Amino acid sequence: MQLRNGDHDARKRRSVAPLMLLGAASLAAVMTAAPAISQDTADLPAQLAAAVPPRTKLVVAEQQSQASAPWTLSGVDRALPYAITFANFNGGPAVLEALISGAVDIGYIGEAPLPIAVGAGVRDLVAIAIYANPGSPENYYLVAQPDKGIKTVADLKGRTVAYPPGSGRHMVLASILHSNGLDLGASSVRGVPLAGTEVAPSFASRSVDAAIVLGGQYFRIGKPPIIADGRGHNWGVNVILTRKALLDDRAKAPAIADFVRRAVAFYNWQDVNRDAWIRASYVKQEGLTFDQGKWLDDAAGHGAYYPIDAKAVRVFQEISDRLFATGALKQKIDIAPYLDGRFNAIIAWQNNADSVTPRPLEQPKAAVTGADQ
Repeated sequence: MQLRNGDHDARKRRSVAPLMLLGAASLAAVMTAAPAISQDTADLPAQLAAAVPPRTKLVVAEQQSQASAPWTLSGVDRALPYAITFANFNGGPAVLEALISGAVDIGYIGEAPLPIAVGAGVRDLVAIAIYANPGSPENYYLVAQPDKGIKTVADLKGRTVAYPPGSGRHMVLASILHSNGLDLGASSVRGVPLAGTEVAPSFASRSVDAAIVLGGQYFRIGKPPIIADGRGHNWGVNVILTRKALLDDRAKAPAIADFVRRAVAFYNWQDVNRDAWIRASYVKQEGLTFDQGKWLDDAAGHGAYYPIDAKAVRVFQEISDRLFATGALKQKIDIAPYLDGRFNAIIAWQNNADSVTPRPLEQPKAAVTGADQ
């Protein structure tokens, strides 16, 4: 785990300040202890910041500096009303462990870890914001050794495939295999569960016949043949997660509300500053060339933050049901209690301020499951 500290604005504020109503949508639930709510939404950022008590701290778990890099680069870290620390973890399961233990307050994960955690008995985590990019490969690539005669997914029968269990890659791999009449079983495809950092090295050492890797890993292991990618097998959903108890905390709850607005702002910034983001992320963080980063960024496209409404709940339930159908989840679950839309109006306000209109939250009619290099 790597830690990175953010700036803290030391200006004096009242410990309790008013929030707001956004039209008919009340944001009183943002901070249950707030005694007053302003009707004026013109200066929402200032109102959210002013609601945070002095000396509040947040710790945010991320993967591959996905939040800390654009946090600074976009400028959303200015006039910050709390101290913030970013901690890098390797994979969604590690982020979940940090949240459950109380080591962090907020975590970024993909769409698979939360349902898998709920299925394993975790009850105190809740998604408070989601961004989605349906129709995207979402940086997931199923690759094969070039000299093993593996040309299609069907050729994986009886072969070994490396994957990190409980992760988005696990979900995508299980879905790809399922759609081709295969599964991660001894009589079908021989799955080799490994830690996220061990999947690509295992493939590079030729210990396995195939692997589900991330985009940066794909280039680092020499651009092996891609036989499928994540398109049609994921919603491109990423989740901002917290512990349920923190939403009732007088200091943490308003800080989390402020963080959500800034998170939407820097994500929207990435879409209109793609070259800067490619250099900061793919080049600086992952060590790729600009052209490699651009290839991955173009393939992934860009999504948007969506409200956690009835449609989002249906999508997440579909994700959970698919995880069960493909064997990645051992029992059916109801995901709705672990999705909280109290910050929907904040998300809508920031999207509107950035002139972002999310496209319909639905998969493209013709799902593509292969990949061209």
